[in-house]
Amino acid sequence: MMSTNTRLAKTAGAGVACALALVLHGDVQAADSEVPLAWNVSPMQAGAYREAFETTVPAWAAAVGFNVLSNDYPAMTGLPARSNAWFAAGSKVLQLETDGEVVSNTLAYATSGDPVSFSGKPVYVDLRMKFDPLVNAPDPELLANSKMALFLTPDAKLVAVHAGGALTNATALDTNKWYQVTVKLQDSLFDVLVNDEAVFSGLSVKAAGAENTLASGNFYGTGLIDELYVSHGNPAYAVPGPTTAVPSLPAPETLSDEELTRVNAWLSKGSVAALTGLSQAQINTAYLLDSLNEGEVDPVESYTFGISKIEMASPTQLNVTVSLTVDSVAKAGAVNGRIQLQGKVALGDAWTVLGSAITPSFVEFTNGSATYTFDIPAGGYAFFQPLIVP
Repeated sequence: MMSTNTRLAKTAGAGVACALALVLHGDVQAADSEVPLAWNVSPMQAGAYREAFETTVPAWAAAVGFNVLSNDYPAMTGLPARSNAWFAAGSKVLQLETDGEVVSNTLAYATSGDPVSFSGKPVYVDLRMKFDPLVNAPDPELLANSKMALFLTPDAKLVAVHAGGALTNATALDTNKWYQVTVKLQDSLFDVLVNDEAVFSGLSVKAAGAENTLASGNFYGTGLIDELYVSHGNPAYAVPGPTTAVPSLPAPETLSDEELTRVNAWLSKGSVAALTGLSQAQINTAYLLDSLNEGEVDPVESYTFGISKIEMASPTQLNVTVSLTVDSVAKAGAVNGRIQLQGKVALGDAWTVLGSAITPSFVEFTNGSATYTFDIPAGGYAFFQPLIVP
């Protein structure tokens, strides 16, 4: 339950509050909102339930009270920039006035209709909120089915209600500002982030309903909210994902989450419409070497890559020039990877990845060459070999 200022018209003795509660009521029969089971998809936005509150009041929000869309609200400044744009620029927010009733947005998976599970994988509930302090403590009946709750004290300090009681953060929030609020639930625990910074971590969810299952997000009272997001994917995911649909990869399960996102984004940027006849290995190599040709993945038949020049800049630094040809043509431009050095002390030793010896960003080649300075760890390394890594 996340709290902003309100009038609780039908609750005797209540103070001022607006509440969002992450709740379990049991089996979901007909969900108001569908949450995708897969999050690392194309376009990236298709992996989340998203409500922008821009066109009409959602049916779940219109069911009780006098909730309306409003374009009269304080400016949303100081919110974190994110790598993926989940919402287009908007001009409206949801102004809540639930008239003492509870507004419930029930959630279920899009295809199966099963309840949303945070067993073994996280679920993120993310939205923008403008907080106001809660005058009186939340009504215990309102929390009875809640997995967790958030509200502000009269001195504007954030409180998290959890299985063991409640915790209060020492830093007061500015009640004139909007905040990006994220709740991450996983394996009976939850974290709370404000503006993508952890405020509470590793708290136990309350024992409400089936274990590790989220059935709804509930609102109570009055207040302003915007850009509601629910997904298995982190809304602050650092890797920019695809913005358009791309063809399915032959073996996406062989890639890490980050690798899958980057390959899909590369296909999206290149407007690739088909991957007919290509293996996952061919696509991976073409991605690393950035081999695209007029909207098609151009399979790499051969390439050469190695060190062409090496100089000792200091006992712990090497200046290394590498050369790269792709299908007998000197590489021009960037590749989708960084250069990582391996090293060994004696010629007969096995190669060791030198963790500190890696370029800070993707490598740019000019006429087939690129030169970088690498930090070399102690240990007497005398032989070096470069790799291109994602």
